[in-house]
Amino acid sequence: MLTPKFAWFVLASYPILLLISLLLPIKHIKVIVFTILLAETLLVIALYFKGKYFS
Repeated sequence: MLTPKFAWFVLASYPILLLISLLLPIKHIKVIVFTILLAETLLVIALYFKGKYFS
């Protein structure tokens, strides 16, 4: 289930990861950040549907 504390963590991580991708001059940081954001989004969607349909 998606708890409010976890939801705030996910919301706070989006701007932090975007700032990291803009400030660090590592070659493939944008791909890494995009992968993390995609994984977080899929996890949130999965937890939402798990709480909605399987509780």
